Amino acid sequence: MVVNEDNYKVFSAEHSTNSLTKTGFKSTHYAIGELIDNSIQSALEDKKNKQCNIEIIAIDKDEKLSKVIIIDDAGGMDPDTLRKSLGVGKGKYSEENKKKRVGLGKTSKFGLGLKQASLSQCKRFEVYSWQSNKTFMSYLDTELMRTGKLEIVPKPEEINVPKEIFDITKIKKTNAGTCIIWHDILIDQLRWKTSYGLLRNAEIEFGRMYRHLIQEGNAKIIISSYEEISKGIYKEKSSSEVRKNDPLFLMKNCVVKDHWSDEKQFDYVDEDIFTAPNGSEIKVRYSVATKKFREAAVGSRNVLNSLCGKNSGVSILRNGRELELNRTFLNQDLRDRFIGVEIWFDDTLDDLMGVDGKKQAATNFYKRDIEELAQDAEKDEIEYLNSIENNDSDENLLIKISTSIVTRMNTLLKQVRSYRKGAQTTPGGTGSAETQGTKVVNNPDTETPGDKEWKEKSDAEKIEIIKQQLENSGDENATENAGDIVGKKLRFHFTDVNLMPQILFDIELKAGIYNIKLNKDHPAFLSFFKLLDDLSEEGNEEDSPLKGLKLLLESWARLEDEASDNLKEQLQEIRFKWGLLARKFFKD
Repeated sequence: MVVNEDNYKVFSAEHSTNSLTKTGFKSTHYAIGELIDNSIQSALEDKKNKQCNIEIIAIDKDEKLSKVIIIDDAGGMDPDTLRKSLGVGKGKYSEENKKKRVGLGKTSKFGLGLKQASLSQCKRFEVYSWQSNKTFMSYLDTELMRTGKLEIVPKPEEINVPKEIFDITKIKKTNAGTCIIWHDILIDQLRWKTSYGLLRNAEIEFGRMYRHLIQEGNAKIIISSYEEISKGIYKEKSSSEVRKNDPLFLMKNCVVKDHWSDEKQFDYVDEDIFTAPNGSEIKVRYSVATKKFREAAVGSRNVLNSLCGKNSGVSILRNGRELELNRTFLNQDLRDRFIGVEIWFDDTLDDLMGVDGKKQAATNFYKRDIEELAQDAEKDEIEYLNSIENNDSDENLLIKISTSIVTRMNTLLKQVRSYRKGAQTTPGGTGSAETQGTKVVNNPDTETPGDKEWKEKSDAEKIEIIKQQLENSGDENATENAGDIVGKKLRFHFTDVNLMPQILFDIELKAGIYNIKLNKDHPAFLSFFKLLDDLSEEGNEEDSPLKGLKLLLESWARLEDEASDNLKEQLQEIRFKWGLLARKFFKD
């Protein structure tokens, strides 16, 4: 019997190729990021080239993304290094070369970055690299690899980069550099099907990933979009340099400047430093939006609000390069976006932080549930935290950092919330619920005791009453706001107050003015009232969800005012029972 030894191979060509192509990159941006890392690393190792210039060129054909080119002016590779860079586990920064690692550190420690990143996005890619005016090219092709026709990395061939590439690139050819070309893009696997789609968010993503390297002058990244008119002929659609995108909003000359003219957006808060068991430091920096910026960024369609939202979370930096924006620490409060947090560590802490092979995450770093950990240890939370205080094991260190971040973020969130203290008392403008409700009650079908009191009380008396109500709610501008309410002859205003936890809202009618008090201690307040508040653009309530809610509450207030004494008591009791029942629903 003849035995086919191919049936007993440790690795089959087909399965090995599939493993390389299905790598789980979060997006094409992260795949390209692997190649950008290699370019920056090469430049940092080349003492003659401190700044690395990199261009990402996306080319459409027949309105679909057909080719991606990544070109740099870094250190380049000799033929042997180039060939090894395409072999699994034989990258330039494989174990045999670890002593030579500088700059970003172990950027290719698994020897898979270039291969995995490229083959996850295309069927074939070519790598051209040159030093001293000699250019060599090698490639990988998944179809050839699957069929066993390509089992050994092709010997680099001395051949120039296609002329049309240097005709369109903004990168000037120097004595050394590399050009990677992705052919046969796996369009069905990509989120973005066109060059526009691919590059539209590239500045936000790359600007955040490489902000510190751009700031330090180690990298300049250009993104360009082209349409292929005919073979080798391209028409430029757009081109721009990637600017810094700082989630802490502390750096100057960032993308936010397109939408905010002031120099300052966030205030620097503080920095916490933790020491790992190996002696390396982990730094956590914090920032918080200024009151002026926060007020300018309110509204669901606000560009500043959107940019803050895209940058919300804990930015995890390894050797100054962002791995991910960790969102496990967010409080599910829309105002989280006005808090900036970044954590720094170096490559010596990869194992502790759980850095994955594609440098997309620190898998060991996430928000710890202290209550659950304490229960498992059969301790209360304080006892548990005290028990690990002097134990700096890897896990305990991560718990301490997590706890510190949670505490800091909660404190800063309270600060952001305080920015809008009294905002709910700001007199309504044209189209507001307060104005609309006033028109209704000033033309009543039934005159109420409140209507009579409104006519009888002087403006000075009304101002004094409203001022007291606003002061009780914590309004720091109570006198001014009370004067505005009376000046605009408004019959409704809203305050946020602390009431019994069973009460959803309360109504205080004095001088013919309805003060509708929203209870901050009711669970519906944060999950409903304030949510609608943040979704509504301040000063422009018309057609907002908050206006709709206010009108409903105003109509209830008027219902109680128009009711007989007996019915009024019943309505107030219903309102109390409703709040009690709603509390159960929201808590559950």
